[in-house]
Amino acid sequence: MSELAMRPGGGLAARDLGARKRKRIRFGLAARVLLLNIIFVIAAATIVYVPSIASYRDSWLRGRLSRAYIAALVLDAAPHSMIPSELSRELLDSVGARTIALSKHGNRQILAGAEPPRGIDEIYDFHEGEAFRIVDAIETLIAPPGRVIAVLGEAPRGGESIAITMDEAPLTKAMRAYSLRLLGVTLFMSLIVASLATIAIHVMVLRPVRRLTDSLIEFGANPETPASRIIVPGGGTDEIARAQEELAKMQNALLRELKQKKHLAALGLAVAKISHDMRNMLTPAQLLSDRLANADDPLAQRLAPKLAGAIGRAVKLCEATLAYGRATDDPPALAPFVLDALVGEVIEVVALESAPGIEFCNKVEKGFEVLADCEQMFRVLMNLVRNAAQALESTPAGAGSPKRVSIQAWREEGATVIEIADTGPGVPQDLHERLFTPFGSGRSGGSGLGLAIAADLVRGHGGTIGLAAHDQYESPGAVFRITLPERKDLAGVNQAPIAIPGPSG
Repeated sequence: MSELAMRPGGGLAARDLGARKRKRIRFGLAARVLLLNIIFVIAAATIVYVPSIASYRDSWLRGRLSRAYIAALVLDAAPHSMIPSELSRELLDSVGARTIALSKHGNRQILAGAEPPRGIDEIYDFHEGEAFRIVDAIETLIAPPGRVIAVLGEAPRGGESIAITMDEAPLTKAMRAYSLRLLGVTLFMSLIVASLATIAIHVMVLRPVRRLTDSLIEFGANPETPASRIIVPGGGTDEIARAQEELAKMQNALLRELKQKKHLAALGLAVAKISHDMRNMLTPAQLLSDRLANADDPLAQRLAPKLAGAIGRAVKLCEATLAYGRATDDPPALAPFVLDALVGEVIEVVALESAPGIEFCNKVEKGFEVLADCEQMFRVLMNLVRNAAQALESTPAGAGSPKRVSIQAWREEGATVIEIADTGPGVPQDLHERLFTPFGSGRSGGSGLGLAIAADLVRGHGGTIGLAAHDQYESPGAVFRITLPERKDLAGVNQAPIAIPGPSG
């Protein structure tokens, strides 16, 4: 037995190999196009052949009438019975007729030959002016041997008509020979035209389509191919060029998606491992923060609850990651809370980790209440404010405006609007469409997940988040606007799972 057959699954591999071989010898598009071109050319030649053979028959018969016309001039000019029988026979042979008859002044006279045969199968009268007698030509081609026909035409010297009787066999033989010659020429021309058309179609259509097919097969077999194997559009404005351009866009987009999913999968595994160890480290820190709250130091008593809250959030996220393999947040627990106090807590935490020289302005009205999930909104504001501070840290000093992050809120048209604005460099135009997708911000030093997490949490509240105009601010920085509906029926709203936990941007 062969090695292929001895291996496990070897029979299946052999069948697959045979199937691939069969696919390679299938009747391909090039062969189909060549055959169709030959069929079409032959069909066109057939359409031309039918009137052509009728015209050939007409010309052949007119040639015999022309010879009979000359013979009639000779026979009619000679005195009666002065034409030798040998000359009469030669004239008949030159015409290829049995008899030559002339009708003049109502009288019909046989100029040469004996009496006409009794049985005349067909009479063709050219006085009727019917050219290209297609039906007669078909009948002549398939006529049995032994038929006799009579042909009438113009008569010389004022005669009414000249008529000849002849065997139809020579005409049938000539027409069949003509048909064979025409068939040979048609086949030769068909091969030439079909070959040229096939080559043109192959170069202009089949080869680009084959490139598309090969690219689809290769990409489908291994979607994570290097970017160099993605199809390169050949240019042009035709449909195939446009299909190549769209395929290249689709392959590039799919490759980016696959890389992003792979990145997310690797990052999720890393986060799960980190969360396991982080939970073990945060648990004693949480116990220590509880003991720190009982200390007599006023500063410790003021900071300990905030420290305990931050550690509690981190522990909860770590436990969610370990429990489900991904971070999933509960539906928002809607309850009214004072927004300016939450903003102040966010600013206090971000200011501790930010570089000096950044000014944080809490412009939210005192006592401004919001109906939302306080913990989730803390995470949303933390991500946005931290991103703004990090953008300002990368801005060179003395860029023309102070480094400032401003948070304000108001109500309009039954909704709560929260804006976080900074005086940094702003968001590049090419990032606007994918700003709230994982790894879409493109900022160096960040995880690329903060804005995606914030967008998921806001959508879980039934709200929207996006970039807003910054005309009222002193520099063209980034302005993020959050809009939350003020409806109390949102307590049961569900949200999509968040890809990766954590408040960091």
